[in-house]
Amino acid sequence: MKLLKTFFLFYFSLNLTNTFSQEGNIKLNQDPKLTELMKLKKEVNIETFTSGQYTIQIFNGKYNEGSELMDKLISEKKFEDVFFSFETPYYKIRIGKYVSKMEAIKKLKIIKKTFPSAFILKPN
Repeated sequence: MKLLKTFFLFYFSLNLTNTFSQEGNIKLNQDPKLTELMKLKKEVNIETFTSGQYTIQIFNGKYNEGSELMDKLISEKKFEDVFFSFETPYYKIRIGKYVSKMEAIKKLKIIKKTFPSAFILKPN
């Protein structure tokens, strides 16, 4: 009789395990705008000009003046990697992406001939 009770309890506990176990698949519904936003964020991070690189600032001031200077720099094609940005409260123009400080210093000497107030910005 004890053996029968043990067998019954064992069979019953196996049945309970199968009855209450969970099976299934998880399905995530993600808005496509979120995926686009993540792609855009990655692009912005890649193109951030001060991320780990030195740059040379040549202008700090009002939009109209900066826009005119930017147009002039682009048309002359004298410098590579010219950036026009806004940092409260001024617009700024920066030139270059220099990995080493020595490279930035060499370029600064050339740029100072045209823009005497130019200076090097350290990477973040």
